[in-house]
Amino acid sequence: MGATGVGKSTFVNLVSNSNLPVGSGLASCTAELQVSEPFMMDGKIVTLIDTPGFDDAVKTEAEILRLIADFLAKTYENGRKLSGVIFLHRISDQRMGGVARKNFRLFRKLCGDDALKHIIIATTMWGGVSAEIGARREAELSTKDQFFKLALDKGAKLVRHDNTLQSAQNILREITGYLPQALSIQTELVDEHKDINETAAGMDLKADLEARIGKQHMELNDIKTEMNRLLAVKDEKHRAELEELTTSLLEVRQQLAAAEDERSKLHEKHDVSQKEQEEKTMQLMAAMEKKERQLRELQSRVSQQTQAIEALQASLASAEEKVKQGRKELEAVIVDRSGPKRPPMLLQVASIGAVLLWAIVRGRH
Repeated sequence: MGATGVGKSTFVNLVSNSNLPVGSGLASCTAELQVSEPFMMDGKIVTLIDTPGFDDAVKTEAEILRLIADFLAKTYENGRKLSGVIFLHRISDQRMGGVARKNFRLFRKLCGDDALKHIIIATTMWGGVSAEIGARREAELSTKDQFFKLALDKGAKLVRHDNTLQSAQNILREITGYLPQALSIQTELVDEHKDINETAAGMDLKADLEARIGKQHMELNDIKTEMNRLLAVKDEKHRAELEELTTSLLEVRQQLAAAEDERSKLHEKHDVSQKEQEEKTMQLMAAMEKKERQLRELQSRVSQQTQAIEALQASLASAEEKVKQGRKELEAVIVDRSGPKRPPMLLQVASIGAVLLWAIVRGRH
């Protein structure tokens, strides 16, 4: 997880040898959940889930939250838990602004404090800053409450990712060493039967939307008041200012409508788009489980073949040992016949020679 453009899909592709689409710059290529190819690491099957950022340009925060929450709820219902979550953050960002802080707060609510010990916060894009600047920003992120300190105090870990395979594998080894645990939003939705707007993450987002809507209403009132004042003056010199205020009025109205629409979507329980998303989630889970099953079957065949090869090697070693033993016994027999009993054999040959010589001499006479 993490903001748009932090390198989530790149990380997944690097460590899993997958081919997920990767955006250029800060543009997002991940508007839906994506599942990596399952792969083996230290004898375990690992599958990574790539999520869109809450700052996605295509979907709203409410849509992203529901997208992730639905997937997590379905997998939890099927008896599957996460070993952990990797949250990526660009160290190259000059500051962690309000949007970034809000998104991390939403991420924390989604995970819950109990699961923070299963969270790895990995900083990326170290090639875009000097070592000194990077270290200074890293220290600031880890020591200030408005950034990552509160999460780190509750067990999360802050690490560097230098975009190498070894770095990614080290991060994953940390995660796969944890016992799988449910996230807060999973237990809230499945065990406590809450609607998404009643979860900690949902309430946090709802409060933010309410504050945003309230602020936009105030902006609208201020703009209308100023427009009425200028219209009452009826002075042509205020035309340009009125046009500018009219443009601002339209923009704020659009923002207000979008915020109110997002708020309503957060409260909707079963609309058409949600049913479509549930179907996509089920298809994604089915594809993920199929790939993992195929990998397990392949691993089983490899294991069987390895065992067969080991058994064959053991048989060959046993046969070689028997051959060596037989060779030793044969050599012992040869030594036994040609060594100690050599004098009797020479005596026998001499006797035969003497008989032949006697026969020849007698024949001549």
